[in-house]
Amino acid sequence: MRTVSFLLLAAAAATLLSASALAQSERSLSTPGNLKPFLLKASEASIHEFSRTPSFSWKPVRGAVRYEFQVAKNISFNESSVFYATGSVRSPAVAIPLALPWMSGKPFAAYARVRAVNGDGKVSPWSAPYGFNLRWKDIPQQLPEYPGLSRWTPVEGATGYEVWFTNIGGYEKHVTMRTNSVDHREAYTFHDSPTWTSSVKWRVRAIRNGEEIVHLNGLPAVYYGPWSPEYTSNNPPQSGPLQVVAAVTNGATSKPGEAHAHELTPGLAFRGREALNNFGGTFGLYRVYISTDSDCVNVIFKGSIVGSPAFSPRTSGPLKLPIETTKELPKALAEVLPDGDEANTFMAGVVPVIATEQAPADKETAAPKSSGSTTGVTPASPAVATPKAVDLPESGWPNGRFYWTVVPVRMVIVDDGKKIEYHETRPAQDNCQSGNVIEFGKDSSPVVAGEGTAYASGLSPSGRLVAATGTKNTFYGRPLVAWRPVQGASGYEVQWSHNRDRWRTRGSLETEATAVTLPLDPGAWWYRVRARNPYLPGHVKRMAWSTPLSITVAKPKFRLASSK
Repeated sequence: MRTVSFLLLAAAAATLLSASALAQSERSLSTPGNLKPFLLKASEASIHEFSRTPSFSWKPVRGAVRYEFQVAKNISFNESSVFYATGSVRSPAVAIPLALPWMSGKPFAAYARVRAVNGDGKVSPWSAPYGFNLRWKDIPQQLPEYPGLSRWTPVEGATGYEVWFTNIGGYEKHVTMRTNSVDHREAYTFHDSPTWTSSVKWRVRAIRNGEEIVHLNGLPAVYYGPWSPEYTSNNPPQSGPLQVVAAVTNGATSKPGEAHAHELTPGLAFRGREALNNFGGTFGLYRVYISTDSDCVNVIFKGSIVGSPAFSPRTSGPLKLPIETTKELPKALAEVLPDGDEANTFMAGVVPVIATEQAPADKETAAPKSSGSTTGVTPASPAVATPKAVDLPESGWPNGRFYWTVVPVRMVIVDDGKKIEYHETRPAQDNCQSGNVIEFGKDSSPVVAGEGTAYASGLSPSGRLVAATGTKNTFYGRPLVAWRPVQGASGYEVQWSHNRDRWRTRGSLETEATAVTLPLDPGAWWYRVRARNPYLPGHVKRMAWSTPLSITVAKPKFRLASSK
């Protein structure tokens, strides 16, 4: 009898479930409402302009098992205009895994929309389109300078900068770098007259790595922001012995006896003038060395030869120094040098040396580099050359330090007066041991993925769209997590684990954006984020991890539903 009763009860339950499912499939799905973009949390106020790719959220639709989401170049969403689409969104929030280019329209350059899909594949109407623009947040502003070194404020979202020297002795040139400073090597190298060195005019704009920027259905996607106004840097005459002065970035300045940590690779300023070269004018040449030890024996960075009283590393490479006396040397004395590989360069002791800015020839692509043309403006393209290891790794601050010094370089005429070699006059070790050295740290800021509370959004177990508000946050389905961008980052890696203290990675993914949907199973999780930097030396092109943050994914809950 009990068995019969149980079977009857089970049959009744199955009938109710079938009726409920049938009713649900026949009920029309509501149009998703309140579609809006956000950067960190879905609870942010609606805006229409962003400096980086936003995520999107909307009000959950009853009966939806997934959502289809599209981004297009115009409000019609015709096939040729849609440049991102996904039909596998399981919660009412989506992260766009692309570094969208800076773009603006009238009124908007891009539009997003979403619709719901139920278990039978039936779809709701599309939501109202949401228009938005992606624009640079700031234009670089000039900062206080040192002789031979120009500086500017960093721009959020930039992976580097392009400087346009608008007037160096009547010549123009474009160069690129990762950090927020540029030396005046073009003005000083092979030049001694104040006509060349006293005043340098320049402009700067932020750039992003072109390989990471999505091209919208064949349309060109620019990798740069707008030019700054034209700035002027004034350089006083230099005299006296060669002395290190400072390592400087936007947030820190290290001086002799005063070390600080720097988030970006610093510009290096020195003073003095050891003019060892007298060829149509008296001028100095110098090379910077950076080491991991105070004796400057373990060298990790070799600067390019410059004539300026400052050095700041570039991605566009060193100057192409003249190596013969009849044509190249007279041209160098009269014009601005183009970029190119150094040749015939030697440490003290006649040991060949290759500058860190100089990548091996077999690692360059066939595309042209910045020409340094003096007959017109030839913009550099940061996306055509293999990244060079011009960034410094983490020093292990505050215990770990880097040490930098500068040595003079002398031109030596060889081969019966036809060829030129470049010889350093003393070892970097001698300078450091005599105290002509500055120590500093490199400590890149870790990714900020939350401030006590995770930057997380998603579907709550009760079926509402929520943003994380405390230390314990539970989501149903896959949560969306976001983070603040890191200066110089070209992408990010996310890992997750069940245990914070005994970390064992259960999954990972990479993205060019600053948000991602985590494919987590039900349970308690920890996740962390770190930035990617292809300009670091060695094989590990990664920066510091964020503080791990906790998140919980709830198990599905089932109940009998009425067919009414």
